Formats: sequence, C-alpha cells, structure tokens
Amino acid sequence: MHRTLLLIGLLLASTPLAQTGDEWSSPFTAPPAKPTTPAAPPPAASEPAKKTTAPAAAAPAAPPASDAKAKTEERLKAATGKADPADDKLPIVSKKETFLPGTEPHSPSTWITSLDTPGNARVTLGQVTMGTAFVPSARMGPKGLVRVGFLGEYLNQVDFPVRNAQNIRSGITFAASFQPFSFGEVYVGYSAAANTNNRTSPNLIQALGDLTLGIKASNEWARGLHAGIDLRLLTFSGVGNQGIDRFAVGFKPTALVTYDVRTLSPKVPLIATAAFGFTLDSTANLVTQRLNASEEFALGINRFNRFNFAASLEVPLPIVTPFLEYTLAAPLGVPSGLLTGPDGSTVPVAAAMPQALGLGLKVTAVKDLTLLTGVNLGLTRNVGLGVPATPPWNFFVGASFAIDPFQRGETKTVETVRERKVEQKVEIAKARVEGTVINAATKAPIAGAVIAVAGVLPSASDAQGRFTTLELADSKAAKLSVTRDGFKPAEQSVALEAGKTAKVEIALEEDVKKGVFEVSASSKKKPVKATVVFKGATEATIETLESGPKELELPAGTYTVTATAEGFLSKTREVQISAGARMQVAFDFSAMPKKMLVVFKGDKIEILQQVHFATGKATILTDSFELLQQVVDVIVRNNVKRVSVEGHTDNKGAKAANQTLSEERARAVVDYLIAQGIEPRRLDAVGYGDTKPIAPNLTARGRELNRRVEFIVLEK
Repeated sequence: MHRTLLLIGLLLASTPLAQTGDEWSSPFTAPPAKPTTPAAPPPAASEPAKKTTAPAAAAPAAPPASDAKAKTEERLKAATGKADPADDKLPIVSKKETFLPGTEPHSPSTWITSLDTPGNARVTLGQVTMGTAFVPSARMGPKGLVRVGFLGEYLNQVDFPVRNAQNIRSGITFAASFQPFSFGEVYVGYSAAANTNNRTSPNLIQALGDLTLGIKASNEWARGLHAGIDLRLLTFSGVGNQGIDRFAVGFKPTALVTYDVRTLSPKVPLIATAAFGFTLDSTANLVTQRLNASEEFALGINRFNRFNFAASLEVPLPIVTPFLEYTLAAPLGVPSGLLTGPDGSTVPVAAAMPQALGLGLKVTAVKDLTLLTGVNLGLTRNVGLGVPATPPWNFFVGASFAIDPFQRGETKTVETVRERKVEQKVEIAKARVEGTVINAATKAPIAGAVIAVAGVLPSASDAQGRFTTLELADSKAAKLSVTRDGFKPAEQSVALEAGKTAKVEIALEEDVKKGVFEVSASSKKKPVKATVVFKGATEATIETLESGPKELELPAGTYTVTATAEGFLSKTREVQISAGARMQVAFDFSAMPKKMLVVFKGDKIEILQQVHFATGKATILTDSFELLQQVVDVIVRNNVKRVSVEGHTDNKGAKAANQTLSEERARAVVDYLIAQGIEPRRLDAVGYGDTKPIAPNLTARGRELNRRVEFIVLEK
C-alpha cells in the first residue's frame, strides 16, 4: 500500500511539468530587442485593454494630437475599438495581465509574480483544514469555496521504535472543506494507514476508517491579525475492522492566532501562526490486551489525554512558499510524571512526549491547484508505553484543489505597451473620480460594486466601499453607472475639473425579492370584511374585500398573520413565502357568541367553563373546542406575547400519575392552540398535579373544581 501512495504522490508532484506550452511560456515571454534609440525618446502607445471572460468594456480614447494623422487614428479607434492596424507591427515593450478587484481567481498561479503580491499567501487545505501541512491557520479565504485534497505520508526506519525492529508505514488522508461564510469553515477528513513491523503481531497492521469532522470560525480583529477557534470530532475505527460497533471517539478544541507581517511591511513576506488546545480521546478502549511499543505506534493508541501546542511560519514567495512547523502533544494525568519504557525502565513524560519539526514547500503553478511536500523531523528519541513513539522522520506529499460551485466570474484585462514615434505630443490634464458606494438604508459600505464610465475600464469598490476610476478623457463631466448583485442599478453625473479628482458618494437601494399573498376571509362560505395584519420582514395591514381575495406584495420571509372582524372570533397563523411565489391566505371565521366564556384580566385569561377531558386521559372533548377558540381570540385581540398553560388534578390516584396527567393535559391544550395558529414560542405548558387545589378534595364538587386548566399571562 505504501508503494501505491508513494507512486500517487510522485505523479501529482510532477503535475506542473505536464502543462501545455501556453500555460508555461506566457509568463516567461521575453520582450524583443529595442530598436536603435532615436534622438528624442519615443513615448509608449498602449493598446486597448481586452477582457478574457467578462463583456468587453469601452476602450480608452487615444491622447488627442493636433495633426491630421492623429485625428484619423482617433476616428478609426472610436469606430473599431482598436488603434491603427499598423500598430500591431510596432515593437512590444511590455505586457501586463490584471484582474478587476473582486473577480480575482480563488487560488491564482504564483509562478511569476512580484514579492508583495497578496496571492502569494496561499490559503489552501492542509491535512484536513486550511493551513500548512499539520498546523491549522486562522486565516480564511473567500466564502463559497469548496476545497478538496489529500496528504500522503511515508516512513521506512530501522531500530524503530525499539532496537532490531524494521518499521515501514504509509498513510493517506482525504479531506474536503467548505467555507459557507467569510468567517467560517466546515471540513471532513478520512484517514487510512498501513504499518509493517517485525515486532508486531501480526506484522502488517492496518488502521482504516478514521474520520475527522470539524468546524472553524475566525475573524480579522485587527489589520493582519486573525484569531478564532477550531473544533474537531475524531472517530477511530476498531482494530481490524471498519464497523460502527467498535470505535473510539475524541474531541479536539484548538484556539488559533495568525499574524501577516506583510501588513506592516509588504517587503517582509512572513506569516506566523500559533495554535494551542487539548485532545480528549478514547483510543485506549479499542484494545484490551497489553501492547508493546511497536504495536502502540502502528495502531496510534494513546492512553492519555493531551495538551497540544503548534506553531508555523510561512514565507509566501512568488514561485514557492516554504513553511516551518512545530508540533507538541504533552500527555496529561501521567502518574508521578513517569512512563514505563519498552525495557521496563522509567521514562520522564517530558522526555517521551511527541515533538516534531516540519519543513515543507507549497507550489501553485496552475490556477486553483496547490501541491505541497515536506518532511517532519522527530525531536523526541525516548519511548514510553501509553504514548505513541515519535518517528525520526516522516515524508509527506499532498495536493489541494479549490472549486467554486457558485461559478464566480473572472474579469481579466490585458494591457500591451508598444513603442511608437509621434511628431507632436499634446499633454492635457485629465480628471479622475473617487468615492464610496454605500447601502442607502443602512449606510454600510458595499464591496464589489462595479462602477462604469464611458471611455475607460470599469472600477470595483473594495471592502470599505471605496473606488477610484482611471483617468477620464472628458475632463468636464462624467456619468457613473453603478451595479451590484442584490441592489438596484444607479447612475450619477459628476462635474469634473481638469487635473483634479472629484469626490462622490453613491447610495444603492436593495433590490428586495417579493412574493404575493392572496388574502381572503369568510364565514360559512360567505365573504367577510376583516382587518389582516402581517408582521415579519416588514409590517403591513390589509382590509379583505367582500367581493373576493385581495393581493398583497411583501418581501420574501416568514410572517405572523392576525385577522380580526367585527362580530367574529379572531384568527392567527404563521406563514412563509419565497421570492416570486404566490400564496393563498384564507381565514374561516366563527361567529362571536352572545356570552363570552373567556375574560382577559391583565395577568390572567380567566375561563368561565372548565376544559373537559376524557376521564383519566389528556384527550380534549369536542365541547371544549369553542371555549379554546375564544382563548385564541383573547390572545390575538390583546396581543399577549407569552402565556403559561397550567394543568391541575384532584387528589384521587397516585401523586406521580396525577403529575404526569396534569402535564399531558397542559401540553394537549398548548397543541390545540398551536393548531389554531398561535406561535409555539408564545406558549408554555406546565403541570402541577394535585399540589395546588383551589377547593377541598372532600366532595365531588371540590374535586371537580380542582380538575382545571388555567392560563397565566407571562408577558403582555
């Protein structure tokens, strides 16, 4: 098995060498030799920028010239979107490809970039979560990404973990993670390993089916400083099988802190991470027999919980990111701080606790695919039973691939600069526009808004909603068109002054998706004029028509709907509507009785008739339905926010049975009120059995009074 894993790792490590010629040659394209230097330095002419995946934007106007030839070129460029075709034959000075802000690739190739390029700091999958190989990071990538990857390990060592032992180990972990929010990640990992040692029985021991489930939350609390927490659930399959009847579980909470030094100095590419926490596991329960040191290492058996500390340093260089890791797992609860060695001697726990130093590299030569490899060097040489031995070295190789299931588009511009001689150059001072895009309702900044101006490439707002346009050909006025998903498009005209930057603030209104309610009210199949109130994402009131349903358009969401009509008992219910949907909301009213049996007294809803149940049961009899409908009417009309429904019994029978019966009857009444539309959060059910009588239980009448349901107002 270890040979297969090694072969897979070598094949993946060679992936960049199998790229097409275009993928590798384009970054290395060398500019042709420059022509003989003219008497006067010729200015560079820039071709129009081209987009590779986004709709083409208007090309920038050429600098105006006084001669007829320049005017002819300008007219040709305006008509065709390209300069004079003869420009294609001019020598190329340089080429530059850039992405508009907000549309960059998720894990761009960093094969040829500058030292301070932000994308050099690869946020990729390690063993199971985002980070280096074995140390999780508090940094997060863009939300909405799915990352999949694997990490393979290999060890071949003699005299390990004891003398005269030959140990060969290979393992692999497959992992996947999803980042649903900018501050959160969920992930899963599946591990399998095979270990061969002449001192174990059997010589080949396989550990299959170890599963890791985790969730990580982190935030950038200060510029460059990220901190959060990583919570993992660990499961370990039984020895020799993958069944669920024999497995161990563990829990590993970890606090994370990461600092990007480049925020202080872009020329110092360094990212530091520290992680500390605990591992609680029960792998010792997987075996009942006594194991030797070789078998404990092969099976990964830990007999103690552990305090964990890990740290890493990453150097995000353009071509490769070297990283350094340190990991420590200190056993907890070791009696007298001493372990027993393989030869029966005592070993201090500090001398046998696992410690390792890892050296590794990350390479992202192909967009979205990152390869990593390295070696862990064991810093612990002593072996103590109950703690798996630390190998002298452990080679690892892996790959991580980023996927965007929501298909975010990329907008790339290609700028080609060529040499060209001009007889005369006229400099005209140009203007720019800079400003902020905000939410019209909340005043919060809006990131990723696209600001288009005729004649130049569009700009995009950053995380603070700020933007700056390119230089504008027309230095008198500009018309800005602003678009952003989830908001209504906006246009704004700005007066310009040559050579200066105009300031502007643009407010976008949210484009709220709505649904349509068809509201009607009736009684005995005849239309009723009623007042219907919707409360939820917004509030609205509508009067129903006696001629038929009336339509009401509201934002998508969940609403509490109450309906009242003169001479009828009130109704309520909770409804949910999605964007673009239509929903019928019909109320069937019951006439209000001449004499109400329910009275609202502020702190109590008093009923003048008992709620009747089947004898010894919690089944409500039908003659109490009208009474409970009146309770619904009182709750709705008085806008009672919380009610406690209390059940009571007489003293006949066992106390435990009476207590249970009172609780079940209170719950039955609550369930009926919920079925009539009262929200569950407004109702509490509690039973008191026979502990709170209101009359002596000596007579049949007294016992009847004690068998009751009361409605206590908790919040108005």
